[in-house]
Amino acid sequence: MMYYYKTTQTPNSLFDIHLKILSKSELKVLLTVIRKTVGIIDITVRNKRIERAWISQRLFSLCTGLSRRAVSTAIDSLVLKDLIIVTNQGGHILKTKNARKGASRLYFSSNSLLEGSYKKKEVSEIICDNPVKKVHTIKQTLIKQSCENISLGIKKLSDKERILQIIHSQNTST
Repeated sequence: MMYYYKTTQTPNSLFDIHLKILSKSELKVLLTVIRKTVGIIDITVRNKRIERAWISQRLFSLCTGLSRRAVSTAIDSLVLKDLIIVTNQGGHILKTKNARKGASRLYFSSNSLLEGSYKKKEVSEIICDNPVKKVHTIKQTLIKQSCENISLGIKKLSDKERILQIIHSQNTST
């Protein structure tokens, strides 16, 4: 499977659940975390992906095109939503903005919530919880029926025939 060589696996739950909830900046930051962790093979252990990675504010800004403030806000929000885990160099989890503020290096990893511990459904069954509903219904009249029949290829009318048909339907309805 050569076409998987330069790709990053992304959890289906990101598309099925979180995509409609996340803001653009949150999505960009989350995708950067996924790319820098799951998207890189650990050179010390063969065929294993990096579980956590050091990502600086500057690297986030370069990768996402966001300002440092927007990156910081997105990280805060993703931590609150339990989609990423931020740790310091020693591996201690930093849940609050104040705890992260003094740390020299922040390590990021995606949370197990993102990686598939959600509803036990088949992948093909997972779709948005808000299905599209028919909002407008069209009342079928004789004119609309004749237009529908014409568009179905039953009979094509010339403009003159159509005008006569409309006049005839107006005379019979009055």
